[in-house]
Amino acid sequence: MMPTVIENVPIFPLSVVLCPQGLLSLRIFEARYLDMVSGCLKHDRPFGVSMIVEGKEIGQAAQCYQVGTLAKIINWDQAADGMLLIEAQGYQRFRVIESQVAPNQLIIATIKALDETTKTPVPRVFYDLKDFIYGTMKNQASSLSVFEQNCNNANWLAYRLIEACALDNVLKQRLLEIDDAIGRLHTIQALLADR
Repeated sequence: MMPTVIENVPIFPLSVVLCPQGLLSLRIFEARYLDMVSGCLKHDRPFGVSMIVEGKEIGQAAQCYQVGTLAKIINWDQAADGMLLIEAQGYQRFRVIESQVAPNQLIIATIKALDETTKTPVPRVFYDLKDFIYGTMKNQASSLSVFEQNCNNANWLAYRLIEACALDNVLKQRLLEIDDAIGRLHTIQALLADR
């Protein structure tokens, strides 16, 4: 079990939302993020991904939302142009308790890991949402296996819906911030009904 409060977590500000179990591919070229990736790989530590409220992914440190997702690097490679290519997987939501900006403009935070270890079953009222996700995954054998293992976990289903639905990123962020899995599914269902 991960400690609830974790200090000195580097934060990667992005213009997209990363959900737990979601995959993220990044091209790293700024010195601060090259150093961050090196430290994460060397010490087998996660980094936080938070969506930007104001600012940009490059240059000065951006202002980010307080709720994000911890990610671990699962693969990396060096591109021909010298850029570092990494693939990371989200695994747990967090809330920033406090943060500071290092001289190199890397955001370093103390975070609280948000517990989601309880698997909440998916009520029958959301089976149409399960069918929707099944439809997005059915053509890939490996994805179908993942679906079968996780489709009755309300958190997992909600996160896959956040990724699959054509929603504005701010809406996706708001859905990520909801602590109750069933409440998150109700909100997604209502948003999809309005479209």
